[in-house]
Amino acid sequence: MPHHSIVADVGGTNTRVAISQDGSVLPDSIRKFANADHDSLTAILRMYCADNDTVEFEQVAVAIAGPVRDGQGSLTNLDWTIDCAALSDATGASDAHVLNDLQAQAHAVGRLDAKFVEEIRPGSVASPEAAHLVVGIGTGFNSAVAYHAPGGRLVPPAESGHATLPVCSEDQFAFAQYAQERFGHAAIEDALSGRGLGHCHDWLRHVAGQPTGTKSAQIFAEAEAGDAMAKQAIDLFSRFLGTVLGDLTLTSLPFGGVYLVGGMSRAIAPWLGQTGFEAAWQDKGRFGPFLDQFPIRLVTDDYAALTGCAGFLEEFRIAH
Repeated sequence: MPHHSIVADVGGTNTRVAISQDGSVLPDSIRKFANADHDSLTAILRMYCADNDTVEFEQVAVAIAGPVRDGQGSLTNLDWTIDCAALSDATGASDAHVLNDLQAQAHAVGRLDAKFVEEIRPGSVASPEAAHLVVGIGTGFNSAVAYHAPGGRLVPPAESGHATLPVCSEDQFAFAQYAQERFGHAAIEDALSGRGLGHCHDWLRHVAGQPTGTKSAQIFAEAEAGDAMAKQAIDLFSRFLGTVLGDLTLTSLPFGGVYLVGGMSRAIAPWLGQTGFEAAWQDKGRFGPFLDQFPIRLVTDDYAALTGCAGFLEEFRIAH
């Protein structure tokens, strides 16, 4: 008999819920809920289960945009706390799991349709068992590494966006000082996120004595129109990205590839070849050429986290 699970991707604004059958998301089952219309995730799950009351769920997994520990997590941008006991109570599933959203994305790699994966830069062919690194750039920044083990993938959680921003040039150092004064700490996501591009642009305008506050979408539009300062902000962002991706790659050795996910990843990808990204990526001294082995790819599937939750549950079920 088929095994059915319920999977959810919980963001700060919306929640996507779907049914998984034997590790694969059923496309027609995907529903999107506005979080503002509901008191909690469990309320959303109860409603979804009521609409699918002919299905008995054995497992449930949710991916959340926030830190997770010991089966419990809190969303960074929404006052919701989620734990396994509440998930089981809401869905009737005896086996419940809470994942960080980047963990779910890392579980999705290798399970996505090829049309949703685009190559940014090539690398060497690797074993299917090689680790891979997923980096999410959107509202914030985070990363996750997937290691392949006999019982399935091991994907430890992280909050790498809150690590200190690395600087390699005078303008990056000046930006970091600006971020330190403005936010109390110059974190990676203060530069590498949707608002981070705005911060890069703010700093340039601050230095020039001009008004600040331009949003990332407008910065891209101005750069497309030829605005020099907008292009400079995109270049600063891209050089930070090259440095950070290189650092994360050297600390995890993901020979299976580096995968970029999130709205800002999609927005910045077309610009990387026009900026100092490649030089910053390679700027690792004698280990610069070593990085040629690691391909960088862009994931464009909006439902990748659901796919990752489904894959994780199937691996867990088989292993246990």
